[in-house]
Amino acid sequence: MSILDDLKKTTSLSDLALLLGFKPNSLSYILYKITDENKYSEFTIPKKNGGERLIKAPADRLKKLQKRLAVLLDECFEEIYKGYGNNKSLSHGFRKDHSIITNAKRHKNKRYVFNIDLQDFFPSINFGRVRGFFIKNSHFELNAKVATVIAQIACHDNELPQGSPCSPVISNLIGHLLDIRMVNLAKKTKCTYSRYADDLTFSTNEKDFPKDIAYEANFGNWVPGKALIKEIEKVNFTINNKKVSMQYKTRRQCVTGLIVNKKVNIKKEYYKKSRTMCHVLFQTDEFYIKSTSDEIKPGTVNQLNGILSFIYNVKEPNNIKKKELNKKKGKKKEDKKKDSAVKNLYKKFLFYKHFFSLDRPLIICEGKTDIIHLKCAIRQFEKEYPEFVEKNGDSFNFKVSFLRFSDNLKDVFSTAEGTSGLKSIMVSYKYHMEIFKGQGKKHPVIMLVDNDAGANEIIKILKVKDYKQPFHYFLENLYVVLLPQKEDGQEMAIEDLFDKETLETKVGGKTFNRKKIDDEKEYGKIVFAKHVIEAHQKEINFINFKELLNRFKAVLVDYNNKLTAS
Repeated sequence: MSILDDLKKTTSLSDLALLLGFKPNSLSYILYKITDENKYSEFTIPKKNGGERLIKAPADRLKKLQKRLAVLLDECFEEIYKGYGNNKSLSHGFRKDHSIITNAKRHKNKRYVFNIDLQDFFPSINFGRVRGFFIKNSHFELNAKVATVIAQIACHDNELPQGSPCSPVISNLIGHLLDIRMVNLAKKTKCTYSRYADDLTFSTNEKDFPKDIAYEANFGNWVPGKALIKEIEKVNFTINNKKVSMQYKTRRQCVTGLIVNKKVNIKKEYYKKSRTMCHVLFQTDEFYIKSTSDEIKPGTVNQLNGILSFIYNVKEPNNIKKKELNKKKGKKKEDKKKDSAVKNLYKKFLFYKHFFSLDRPLIICEGKTDIIHLKCAIRQFEKEYPEFVEKNGDSFNFKVSFLRFSDNLKDVFSTAEGTSGLKSIMVSYKYHMEIFKGQGKKHPVIMLVDNDAGANEIIKILKVKDYKQPFHYFLENLYVVLLPQKEDGQEMAIEDLFDKETLETKVGGKTFNRKKIDDEKEYGKIVFAKHVIEAHQKEINFINFKELLNRFKAVLVDYNNKLTAS
């Protein structure tokens, strides 16, 4: 049964509360006992093109409730509209696997690109529209009481507040009524249509742009057509006449901030600014960034990471296509060409972020499940290893961090998890670290390697004969720690640190196998880590992890001595 079916079966506040994972009296308290003035805090942020945007940030308890509702409605939305696929999607804002990139792709290489914005998009969706939608929409047809509660959770001051976690998905659901009218109009006029939040775009390769959508009034001043205005007003939205633009193929065409003339691309000046910010950061450990209000402020590493990730995800697909095209044409020199400038820049930045500019020691594991095991062990021995963790009430504040091999990181480093990934980092470590001139390397980077055949490649790079030492210093701030070897000399993986009883734990009648598994009888590393170790960490004996933690501790002491001596 789908989540949408579960929602349609609810008939009361209590039913909806349980579906959202709340107790009915808790949901009632949030909605009816907390006063309106205590539900939200208001502040303004500057808009890119001037003026200010009012943000209404919900209080923590209400925010948690709205997040749960947003997740539920997101699932319903994707279930209803899953047939479209990214190439046929109409709305691209606030959706998984959709972005300003997928939105812009719909309009590349067109003769005309016409953009309009909707006036007060969120505020124009009031309580009555939200409640009425969930009652009348054929996909939902909810009980009136349930629809009322949803509207009460979502709305404030008779509107969808900007700042609420559930405003985006509700605006998409209601906005789909607009999308249907827009795409039908677009088909009649041989145009392509898409929407990103309140930003609507129409494009075409027709010789003349259709007057039903827009026409040139005078001196290059384009205005929305009567048919377009009529269809938008039928679903209670209004065009913001200050944000209407027509872009011709002979000039730069932009859709949601991206250039679409021939391919989806970044503005050159945006890329140049990011490159300059990186250069300054690498030399001085700081850089400055212009805010939306044109104020120059110190930037953060996370801000720059977001900028570079965005640029990489826009430009790198174009570079890959170019290489593939050159390969088909037989241009062998292009095949051997090094990484693109964008990829190289992002790689340097990620080295800076993860390995140079550290606020705590970093541990790099071969796999994601190793991180789960180590965190559980450190929690259990928190009193004995205060250099690794600090307990604060019922939560733990880790004083070490763990590198997570995100898709971006693996792609940029052209590597994967496991020994090959560690080897790749080691090989290029010295080259990248020499680029940075700031005051970094304040903490060590520790690679944890299984004591098995795969470790031979790491040992070769280390150039050590006695690999049984507790740790091995490589260069800069990089160390390698091998798992303690078994007494019989057999290969050692991190799971071997658990006792026999833990390793033989059954899950759903299946037994653990760390290698290739028989799905009918066995489960693998991820299930073992999450459903055995993490789920029962308080009862499991982590005593065999102490030697490993002692090795980490020894690294911290050794590196601190190196820093003191330098």
